[in-house]
Amino acid sequence: MTYSFTKDQWESLYKVGYPGNWDIGTLAAEAIYRGGEGLVKNHLKDGQYLPYNLEDIIEAGLTQLSKEIITLKTPAEVYAQVLKALSEKKGLSVIRLGDGEVLALAHDILVSSEEINKNGKLQYALGGFTVPNHEKRDLLIGNLLKADIVGIPEARYPTYQRLFNSLAKKIHLPIGEICFTSSLINYEMNEKTNCFHHLLSQHRVLLIGNQADEGKEFIEAKGYHSVVGAIPVPDISSVPGVLEKASQFEFDVALVSAGIPANLICVELAKQKKVALDFGHLLDWYIKGYRVINKG
Repeated sequence: MTYSFTKDQWESLYKVGYPGNWDIGTLAAEAIYRGGEGLVKNHLKDGQYLPYNLEDIIEAGLTQLSKEIITLKTPAEVYAQVLKALSEKKGLSVIRLGDGEVLALAHDILVSSEEINKNGKLQYALGGFTVPNHEKRDLLIGNLLKADIVGIPEARYPTYQRLFNSLAKKIHLPIGEICFTSSLINYEMNEKTNCFHHLLSQHRVLLIGNQADEGKEFIEAKGYHSVVGAIPVPDISSVPGVLEKASQFEFDVALVSAGIPANLICVELAKQKKVALDFGHLLDWYIKGYRVINKG
């Protein structure tokens, strides 16, 4: 993602970017400095010189921390766990953390509700989740250890993986006890496996989310007849009602497209020996034609 600069322009800024008030390029150069070499300078005392650039320091640090690197579960591995859970009739929950979910987890711990509510972009990321809501925040945090698989952002932007890392450190989250995959696992499974074609062909599926009714019609129009029901999710306060409605259906798999509430829904359904997957916007993308169900 390059925004207003091309790849060559970014490379030029890294190489010969000037600070100052000249233009947007100098502003970007200042941002590059503050997020990189400036951090190094802040750890040095006045009069000290470290004859290494940021890339050298990062390389040395990664070597030192190599044993801490976690390999994320691949789409094929997550698919295998889905099949195993279905075969053994055990529950399985896959939840995902995007920028909105991480903000919900971190509000009034690392980012104040006041700051969020003054920032339209942060409010948009939260969807229908309003802050403060410490009760639901604590439930969401607890589910990081209850979910079978947790998708985390691979993008190291401030409100994505960087904020999650800071939160994990702040709340002493036992990272080693969590099974991680990418937060884009729903899309990756659609692109790299035939998981969803298989589920819709061979198992009873419940759709949960505000596009569930339209999604059911779309999926049936594609020749699948396994969707047993569709349940909307107006907001996070409606989760108990959603779970009550879900108990009225006979199903094997729930595909949950409900934003932040998907965390709570998936974990609770897994306790009932259901496979529950945070489906994200994939259902919307099917309907709009941005993606197709991969039949493999």
